[in-house]
Amino acid sequence: MLMPSSGWTRYLSSMQGLVEHPLVQYDRYLQGIDDQKEALAKMVEAAKQKKDEELVKKMNDRMQKIQKMSFKRYLTSNHKRLEEDLNKCVETFWNDLPRSTTTEENFRCMKEASRLLATLGKLLHSAPEEQLETLFKSEDERNWSLFQNLVTQVHHDVSFELKEARSMCLEKLKHLSSHFVLPDIFEPRSIEEFLLQRAKSVLCTASSAYRLYYLQTPQPFDIVVVDEAAQLKECESLIPLQLPGVRHVVLIGDEHQLPALVKSQPKHLLNVQYRMHPVSSFYESQIKDGPNVLHRSYERKHLTDPMYGSYSFINIDSGSESTGKGDRSLINTVEVAAVVRIVQRLFKESVDTRSRVQVGVVSPYKGQVRAIQEKLGKKYEMHDGFSVKVRSVDGFQGAEEDVIIFSAVRSNSSGKIGFLADLNRTNVALTRAKHCLWILGNATTLAGGKTIWREIVADAKVRGCFYDAKNDTELSNAINMAVIEMDEVENVLKLEGLRIGGSRHGV
Repeated sequence: MLMPSSGWTRYLSSMQGLVEHPLVQYDRYLQGIDDQKEALAKMVEAAKQKKDEELVKKMNDRMQKIQKMSFKRYLTSNHKRLEEDLNKCVETFWNDLPRSTTTEENFRCMKEASRLLATLGKLLHSAPEEQLETLFKSEDERNWSLFQNLVTQVHHDVSFELKEARSMCLEKLKHLSSHFVLPDIFEPRSIEEFLLQRAKSVLCTASSAYRLYYLQTPQPFDIVVVDEAAQLKECESLIPLQLPGVRHVVLIGDEHQLPALVKSQPKHLLNVQYRMHPVSSFYESQIKDGPNVLHRSYERKHLTDPMYGSYSFINIDSGSESTGKGDRSLINTVEVAAVVRIVQRLFKESVDTRSRVQVGVVSPYKGQVRAIQEKLGKKYEMHDGFSVKVRSVDGFQGAEEDVIIFSAVRSNSSGKIGFLADLNRTNVALTRAKHCLWILGNATTLAGGKTIWREIVADAKVRGCFYDAKNDTELSNAINMAVIEMDEVENVLKLEGLRIGGSRHGV
């Protein structure tokens, strides 16, 4: 719903572009088909030179399946798809989002836009195939009254209704684009503020009320009601009482019941762990392994290759770290490809053996987490016996899974690993696995500095748990494909830069 690439914002902008400039969108679609066929034709020629008849046949079959849609079919099918996506979003917003007097207009606009889009869809379907494209050609002449000179080409009522529905749709869509702006899904605080700014009442503890202090709301909170006030320490009560704009305070409690209590006790180390397989259990020799993890039945072999035992460090030295889109969080696309391939193999093995497997993918960088989530998609959500959770180190604290795949991300010649060197963060990351812990990273980079990771890499080598990804055929192929795609993307970006520069020069 809030995803920038597949949520409300994307659907809204796509629908606005389709309604406002349908011919431009259709031309881009046709160009994309032509580019796809051209690329396949080049692949066919290359396959012919290599005398790979099977690949030639495969590419020719793919070319035969690529068919261009007519303008009407393209317009109506995309309109229907985007309309359904927008309606799902509108229904969710209508039912779940808090409202205020300042946002009520947006909700009314959503409902009106849904009604107008449905009307526009019916009118597009009723317009004749041979005349619909002609109706929109006046757009090239930048004439907003698209049909004023073409009324004689179709029935007067249909053309007038189509013109009016399109105009009103654009008005509503543009209003929502500028006035109903969703928060960044990757920033929990922005989502929290988005909801709180529209809420009429907020339930929270006295201590957590401090988070409301800097909240920019159209109307401040007028009343503070404190329940069980007799158990509230005086210092805690000051937090909600200092909220800006508060005019009335109601304290509800019984002074003859239990008062506030502050009690401290000496700390004790719980020195037996019942989660991790002994081969991946560590804590400076302060912790013992419980009887359950010492039992032979606790060992799992989810994949047959020795590389995927109870504990492995898998060296991936062909990747490179880079900043993601929209922020400075690091990603390593080669490690993303490796993680995805390992998950695919785990899923296949789980299905073949009918075994239940819970997989956790952990990375210290949010950019890497997002990249892996996008690659995995929702493919594994509907399988009862197999689950995948992809989170940051912070998001995985307190959790555990059968298999943990850790993507270290950092890959550079200087040996810099940033906050990956933090002992607490490393502790959390490497203690989430019950049966298997597989670390994916560039051993040279991680061991380049005087950090805990130098010891981890050295320990893996001493114990025979150090493996090179190049020695696994499937993993090596996935990594090589990721490297090739990375190079192709860089070439495309360079080519696009040349095209844009050439277009501007021509203008």
